[in-house]
Amino acid sequence: MKNNIKSKVMTIANSLVKQGVSRSAAMIRAWITVKLRAIRTKAVGVTYGRRQGLLDRLSRYSPDDITIMLRRENGNAYDPNAVQIIAAVRDRGSAVMGYINRELAAAVAPLLDAGKNVTAAFEAVTGGHEYGLNYGLNVAIRV
Repeated sequence: MKNNIKSKVMTIANSLVKQGVSRSAAMIRAWITVKLRAIRTKAVGVTYGRRQGLLDRLSRYSPDDITIMLRRENGNAYDPNAVQIIAAVRDRGSAVMGYINRELAAAVAPLLDAGKNVTAAFEAVTGGHEYGLNYGLNVAIRV
């Protein structure tokens, strides 16, 4: 177990150093990321395409029927560390709902690339209750 934690820390830290972060700052960020029980975050990119309609439909399902998966999107023109957030509803299918933010993706992407265990869980669909308000998606990520 301890070797797994150290391996995750070093994977994240090495990736951050390659992106220009100092070794000491990279180690601190990596340890914080790995030691947190869960990183609660909001999905970004939820207003792109038809994602608002998908989130509206997702809000109608029981949280017990929703699973969240993370998938690397290699070749993303805007972020080389892009990680998609995919929501699946039991017996209904799945769709990309957005992405994890750039800073968190810099830590999570190298773990996914290295085949490390990274899980995500559905927290809530937020907003959208009044005309003109956008929906959002909250997830918890565990590394």
